[in-house]
Amino acid sequence: MSLPILVAQENWQAFDDAWIALMNGEEALDELLPALLVAGEKKRIARCVPLVRQHAELLELAERNADGAALLGTALTAGAPQAEFAAKLTELALAAWGEELWWEEAVELTGLTAPGNDPRQSWKAFGRLRALDTGAVVYHAGGWGTGEVTATGEGQVTVRFHTGMQDRFPLSAALDIFEVLPESDLRALHFRDSAALKKRIKKEPLEVLRAILERYHGRVSLISVKNALAQVGLEGSGWSAWWRRVKKLAEDSEWFRLAGSGQRMELRLLLEAADPCEQLQRQLKALTTLEQVLERCRSVLNGRQEPALIELALEALEAGAAEEDEPLAWRMAAWLAIRSARGETPEALAERLALISADTGSGDAAPGDTAPGDAAPGDAAPGDAAPGDAAPGDAGAPHPAWRAMAALPTLRDQEAALDLLPEVFGEDWLLRAGRQLRYAPPGMLRPLVERLLADDQQALLGALYVELLSRPQRAPHLLVTLARLAEDDRLEGDYPPAPRRAQSLVSLAARLWKERRENPHSARSLGRLVEFLTAGRDSRLEAMLADAEPETLRSIQLQVQQGIDESIDNIITSVIFHSDLNVSDARDRGFWEGDEVWTTRGGMERFNAELRELRDEKIPANEDAIGAAAALGDLSENAEWEMALQEKRNLTTRLASMEADALRARLLEDASLPADQVCPGTAVSYRDLDSSEENRIVILGPWDTDLNEEIVSYRAPLAQGLLGLSTGDQCRVDLPGGSHDLEVLAIEVVDVQ
Repeated sequence: MSLPILVAQENWQAFDDAWIALMNGEEALDELLPALLVAGEKKRIARCVPLVRQHAELLELAERNADGAALLGTALTAGAPQAEFAAKLTELALAAWGEELWWEEAVELTGLTAPGNDPRQSWKAFGRLRALDTGAVVYHAGGWGTGEVTATGEGQVTVRFHTGMQDRFPLSAALDIFEVLPESDLRALHFRDSAALKKRIKKEPLEVLRAILERYHGRVSLISVKNALAQVGLEGSGWSAWWRRVKKLAEDSEWFRLAGSGQRMELRLLLEAADPCEQLQRQLKALTTLEQVLERCRSVLNGRQEPALIELALEALEAGAAEEDEPLAWRMAAWLAIRSARGETPEALAERLALISADTGSGDAAPGDTAPGDAAPGDAAPGDAAPGDAAPGDAGAPHPAWRAMAALPTLRDQEAALDLLPEVFGEDWLLRAGRQLRYAPPGMLRPLVERLLADDQQALLGALYVELLSRPQRAPHLLVTLARLAEDDRLEGDYPPAPRRAQSLVSLAARLWKERRENPHSARSLGRLVEFLTAGRDSRLEAMLADAEPETLRSIQLQVQQGIDESIDNIITSVIFHSDLNVSDARDRGFWEGDEVWTTRGGMERFNAELRELRDEKIPANEDAIGAAAALGDLSENAEWEMALQEKRNLTTRLASMEADALRARLLEDASLPADQVCPGTAVSYRDLDSSEENRIVILGPWDTDLNEEIVSYRAPLAQGLLGLSTGDQCRVDLPGGSHDLEVLAIEVVDVQ
C-alpha cells in the first residue's frame, strides 16, 4: 500500500515500518515525500521529525544529497521546525546542484540560500523551477489547460499547449501559474495520448478511479472525481454513464469504500481488502430508504456474486419490503426482485395481489390514477369495450392490478411484473390481459404484445389498433407499438384508409412532442414513432399520405403548426408541396366540416353509455317481447307482435346509426383549433345588431348539449351561422324564430378535456 494512503488513514505503525524499510534500501522517495505532505495536512508532522532526521543523515552518508535535500525541503513545507532543518537543507542543496549551470539563476529567483527568506516558500519555488524542464507536462488552471515545456533558458520557459498554441513565459511567472504534472496524472496521460486514455477509462474504470484516489491520497469527494475526469474530456452524459458503471463496480470491490449519497458521496481507497459481506452490511446499514436498498441489492443480484452476498441482499430486501411506511410501489419492486432471484412469489406479494384483486372498488379507477400517459379506465371510445361491454379490445372493467403495476417505479419493474399476470388473471391470463391491453403500463406493453402474437392473437391486436386510431391519445405507447406491427401487415383487421391512419399517428406525434421533456415514456415513444414514420428514402408517412384529400392534408398541416418533430414536419411540407391537390382550397374549410363527429370526452362517455344501454338492454328486452308476443298465437291479428317488430326495426336502425357515428367520432382535444376563429371547442360572445342584446354560447359537439343551457351543438343553426367567423365579423343567421344579424365580440378557447 502506498505511503500517502497509510498516512491519510493514519495507520502509523504500518507507515513507520514501511519508512524504516525504505531507509535500509536504495529506493526512491517518490511515495515518502507526498506522505510527509499529507502528515502536514493532518498536523502530524511532529511525530515524523525523528525519522526525518535519521533518514537525512543516512542519505548524506550515502552521498544522496539531492534526495536528502528533497526530504528536508518537503518536511519543512509540511511544517517541520525550520531551526533544525533549514541550514542542512541549504547545505545539501548546494552539494547536489551547486555545479549546475542554472544554479545561480535558480537561487536568485527562489531565494533558497538568501538569509532571512522563508525556507518553506523558497523550497516550493525551487522544486517547481527544477521540474520546469524540457519535456515536462504542465497544467494552467486559468484556462490554457495542459501543455508541454518545449524549451528553457535565458530566464524564460516555452510551453506548447494542447490547442497547438505556443508561448513563452518568464521563469518567475511560470513558477506561479503552472502546476507540473507527474506522468501518472490523468491530465498528463490525456496530453500524451488522449485516445489511449479514453480506451483505458472505458476498459479499466476501477484503475482510473484508483489513480484519482491516489492523487488525492486515498480519500476523495465525488465532485473531485467528476472534476478530474472533466479535465480529460469526460463530461455530461458520458460522465453519468461512466459513474453509474463505476459506482456498482466500486461497491462490489473489496478495495473501495463509498460513504454518503448524491453529490456529497466520499470515496476511500482501503489499505487492505475488506470482507465483502461486512462491506455490504455496512453499505446497507447506511441507506435510509427502500429505494436506495433496492438499487444496491440489484447490483449484487445482477452480478456474479457469492451465494452469501446474494442471500444477504435478499434478506435486506425482505426486511425493507416488510416496512409498512415504505411506498407500496417500492415494496412491490423489492418483492419482484426477490421473486426473480428465488424463483417463487414471496408470500407477502401473493397476499398483496389477492388484496388488490379483491378490491372491486378499484375497478372504476379515478382519472389520472393510471399508467403514465395511458388511458383512464373509464375513458372508453365510441364502440369501445367500457365496463360491461364485450367489444374485442376489452373484457369488462379494468382489473385493479393494472393500477398497482403502473405505479411500479421503473420500466424494468413493470416488465418483471408480466410474470405476475398468470397469478392475477388465472389460467387464461394471456387472453384476458390482451383484452385489457390498453391499461397495461408502458414497460409491459412490448413483451405482452410479443406473447399475444406468439399465441396467434393478431385479430385481437388488429381490432385494438383500429379502436385506438379513433382515439390516438388514449393509449399512446400502445398505439405506437401496434402501428409498427399493423403497418407491416403483422396484424389482422379492417383498417381505416391510410390517410386517416396517418392523421391519427401525426396527431399522436404532436402530443408526444409536447410531453417529451416532462415524460420520459413520451420521449421514448416519440422517438420510436418518428423513426417508424420517417425512416428511409421513401418514408412510411409519405406513402400513407399518397391518396390524401385536401381536407385531410389541411387538418394535418394545422396539427404540425402546433409543434412537432422536424422530420415529420419536413415530410408533411414536402407532401403538400408536391401534391396536385389544392390544399389552399381546403384552408377555407374547417376541421368540423367533414363527416367526423366532434365531441368532448364527457360527451363520448355519455354516448357510449347510451350505446351500451341500447345494445345490452333495450334490444335484448325487445327480443324477449317478440318471443312473448309470438307465444300468444295467430300473428296476423297480434298487435303486441306488430308493435314489438316495429320497435325492433326502430332499435336496429338506431343501433346502426349510432355504431356508424361511433366509427366517425373524434375528440375535440385532439383537434388543432384555429386561432381567433369560431369553431367547436370555443366560447363565443356576440351581439344581436337589431336588439343590441349580447349573449355567450359554448360551441361543442352534438353529444355535449345536455351539460348546461349555454352549450350549443356545432350542428345547430345558430352555431352553423357563426362557425369560421373571427372577432368583429358580422353575419345573418336564420333561426326558427326568424333571421338575426349578429356581430362576433370575443372568441375564447375552452377546456374540452
